[in-house]
Amino acid sequence: MAATYEQIIRFMEEYFPAYSEQGQIEETQSVMDRFYAPDIKFDDGVITSRDQWYKACLSHPGILDKITPELIYADEKQQTAGALVTARAVETETGNVLSEIKMNAFYQLATDGNGELKIKHVRVFLESDPKKAERLMKVFGMKM
Repeated sequence: MAATYEQIIRFMEEYFPAYSEQGQIEETQSVMDRFYAPDIKFDDGVITSRDQWYKACLSHPGILDKITPELIYADEKQQTAGALVTARAVETETGNVLSEIKMNAFYQLATDGNGELKIKHVRVFLESDPKKAERLMKVFGMKM
């Protein structure tokens, strides 16, 4: 059964703080199973499973990706959600913000065999300021 607009919005409102507070910490990361399908994929073609995504989330110890949604929207018919977010790379030891960037993220959702909503596919579009994108990539040790 397809999720309603209200269910999608509630799911996404719960997702962002869970990811920011628990999804990048090995001891609490399994809480994210509630949100991600086992075969989640990202448009970059590098991440094609939940296990790969979890490893990527743990690959930057000492830095947490704190995501704050500014706008969440949902399409009940297509079972999609999107959000305009501010992403901050925060140094855990000091609380210093190392990088801040706006992103648009689009999420293809699906209901699993238990009727639970899951994220299946993620598409991320970064703010167009090349200096901010470069800083973000450097902080997380990513290549452009």
